[in-house]
Parts: sequence; C-alpha cells; structure tokens
Amino acid sequence: MKKIIIQIIVLTTVSVVYSQDITKQIDSLKNEGLLMAALQQQYKLLAEKPSEDLHYDIASTYALLWSSQARDSAFVHLHKALKNDASLQVLYDPHFLSLIEDERWLAIENSQLKKYEIQNNLIQNKSFALKLFRMIIKDQGFMYVGNIERKKYMKNGGYFSTPAIYPILAMEEKNHNQNTEELLRLLDENGWPTASQVTEYAAAGAALIINHTNYKIRKKYFPMLEAAFKKGEAQPLRYAKMKDRLLIEEGKEQL
Repeated sequence: MKKIIIQIIVLTTVSVVYSQDITKQIDSLKNEGLLMAALQQQYKLLAEKPSEDLHYDIASTYALLWSSQARDSAFVHLHKALKNDASLQVLYDPHFLSLIEDERWLAIENSQLKKYEIQNNLIQNKSFALKLFRMIIKDQGFMYVGNIERKKYMKNGGYFSTPAIYPILAMEEKNHNQNTEELLRLLDENGWPTASQVTEYAAAGAALIINHTNYKIRKKYFPMLEAAFKKGEAQPLRYAKMKDRLLIEEGKEQL
C-alpha cells in the first residue's frame, strides 16, 4: 500500500512539473511572437490535460493570428472556455481585438453579461459598459505586437526588426483617436461611469483612456473621476495614476 501511495505521489509530481514546463515553453514562444509553434504546444497539452482555461488560452492565441480561419477557431474554443465562466474578463481582454467587429462577439458579450448579472447585481447601463469594454480592448489591443517589437528595438540599438511595426503603430494611433473622441462624447452625455452603473472593470476603462490623452483633457475630466472615487465608485489605482500624472505635469511632487 505504501509503495502504491509513493508511486501515485511521484506520478502526480512528474505530471505537474511536465505541465509547468510546457506552459513555460508556450509563454516563451508567445513572447517571441511564434504563435503557430505555441498553438502546437497548447494542443499537445490539451490532448493530455483538457481544461476550460486552456481552451481560453488557445482562443487568445488564435485571435492574435488575425485571419478569418483563426477567428473561427478562436470562437470555437471561446465557447468551450466560457461554458461555466460568469466573469467579464473576456470582454476587456486585449488579445481579442481581432474578434470584436465580428457579429459572433455580440453573442459572447450578451452571454457573459447575463451570467454575470445572475451571480451579481444588475448592470444599470449595459450599453455604456459594452462600449467601454470595447474601448479597453482597442486601447490595449496592439500592445502584444508592439511590445515584442519594442524589446527588439532595444536589443537592435534603436532599430525595429521589421517595417511591419509602422502600420501597427499607425493603427494604434487611429484606435487611440477614435477611443478619445467616442469617450468624450459619452462622458458629456452620461457623466463619469461609476462601478454601480457599468461595473468596476468597465469604469476603470474610462480612466485608462483619459490618462492616455493629454494634459488639457486629463485636467478637464479629472474632477469627474475624483468625485466618483470619493464616493467609492472608482478604482483607487486609476485615481492615483491620474492624480500623480497631473501633479507632475504641473511641476509638483506626486503623492
């Protein structure tokens, strides 16, 4: 009996270490931009140890490939991943930028909101919340490619490794400008989004985007964020970041 227990412990330990090794390999491949190689390892792990988390990771890898066939596969795995998931994480995950203009994304949004509301409070302004979630994805969506190239830029002594980065940077700027224009319009129409209105996650998106604009805009809308923060309706981190940024821009010491 003692031998059997020891064998079980050893096998379990080996299995855990093996899974961790493959996970590290996958992360390393994705950090290098080797998405197809990462997918091969993910499928290998899925065959041995299927899980909803792994389906989610595979979906995010497919989404980063930006092809119609890859999007189809991303949605297949997303449905499996979200079967028992009542969170809103997928709605602001920047890996899924390539999916948000697809009509199938609407079904994902509606399904997650419905499951979330069953387990939590009703979202008072769902339309505003969904717009903010998409803005977060657009704000952060190109960072995967951008960050890979920025690392290479530093290693290459101030040169990008491929000219493909330039249209990516242009698309980042376009998304940024569209986000800013739409958000300012929504803020003027609805006021600052509070956690109780749109969820804490969506509300944080407004501060994120405003903080990526300029001093004039930040100065104008900061009082709205501050009022929400004082009522416990805004993330302290977002408030602190914008407050400190404004102080520095005004030549003062940050708090």
